[in-house]
Amino acid sequence: MPQINLQHTRAIGEKLRLARRKRQMSLRELADKAEMSASMLSQVETGKANPSVRSIYSIAAALALPVDYFFPDPGSNNTGDAGTGSNAAGEMTASELRDAKVNRPADLPSVGFAPGVKAPTPVVHAAGRPTIELKGGVAWSRLTALAESGAEFLEITYAPGATSGVNMSHHEGREFGLIMDGELVVELGFESHTLRPGDSIIFDSMTPHRLTNPGTQPMRALWVVLNRP
Repeated sequence: MPQINLQHTRAIGEKLRLARRKRQMSLRELADKAEMSASMLSQVETGKANPSVRSIYSIAAALALPVDYFFPDPGSNNTGDAGTGSNAAGEMTASELRDAKVNRPADLPSVGFAPGVKAPTPVVHAAGRPTIELKGGVAWSRLTALAESGAEFLEITYAPGATSGVNMSHHEGREFGLIMDGELVVELGFESHTLRPGDSIIFDSMTPHRLTNPGTQPMRALWVVLNRP
């Protein structure tokens, strides 16, 4: 299993704690709302574990936050290539994070989410992508300088054997994926689709789904998530 980067894992935990306290929620209350154990939530908050994709979506949704809230702050040095392991986001999976794409409450800081704010440049260089690492060898790199309201444009990487979560995820939105390297199995309801370089897929995010790299090589893909108003 990939090594956890403690600096970035702690940064995610600190953001989680801040948002939870702003909401005046106990760990138990948030855990129940996010449908995860209080012990795992505590480990994520204290920087001892990475969230899975499914978990980060669930946590974000429970806090009424966009997933992008958990990306490194603009101007911070918590950026890097998705495959370098330089940015960690606790022990959440990819599906969990995506469920959080909802309206950001006015009383929470706008770290990592600035709809309507112009980026200093339209270009995001490969070495400067805001990146978070999730549980089990999944990494997301944002391909926009700032968060885009209602959309996520990402490069996702899955280490060999990595999965978006033990359980399937579902959330609002529509997803578009293009496989660049490796192999990805996308489970949609009762169907399973194996994608290889050059293959693409589009699906409704409300359909229960899970992404897994069954191969022996890292999987890299371009991924877009459009969220319904």
